Amino acid sequence: MIVTDASPLIVMAKLQRLQLLNDLHGDVLIGPVVKRETVDAGRIVSAWGVEQIEAALERGWLRVASLTDEESGMMRRLTRSTGLDPGEAESIALAGVRHLRLIVDDKQARSVAAAAGIEHVGTAGTLLEAYLHSRMGMDELEAALADLSRVLWLSPAVVAEILRLARETTR
Repeated sequence: MIVTDASPLIVMAKLQRLQLLNDLHGDVLIGPVVKRETVDAGRIVSAWGVEQIEAALERGWLRVASLTDEESGMMRRLTRSTGLDPGEAESIALAGVRHLRLIVDDKQARSVAAAAGIEHVGTAGTLLEAYLHSRMGMDELEAALADLSRVLWLSPAVVAEILRLARETTR
């Protein structure tokens, strides 16, 4: 099981690769704020990919967590002290309290997660993991990274590092 923030969920849906999250991690957990940001707000604007997120919720591998008092408190503290948006703070709180890995792309949220000792990966790293676990080939990884670069700003150095790691790894 893994926790994801809104951005990776939206991006993977737009890339038509949301199922990779289930293939790699089994159940995927989101908080109520992330659900509102992705599904509820997505429906209002007819966002591309929202139907994939809804389908994952219906299938049951994407689950909305009920926050515990501890998670709600941590979320409020993070929002106040770091300036993170509520969805990012919620995702970090869920991952931290439940001792789960986190998928998050926002730079500040990644720094806060690291400072809290929460293992995390970004969307690009998730694509690398899919390659390393034979869920896609090198051509597909390269295409997915190119597509990702069109919907999310990625440093060319990050793309180069992911491709280097993929090429150096024997599967």
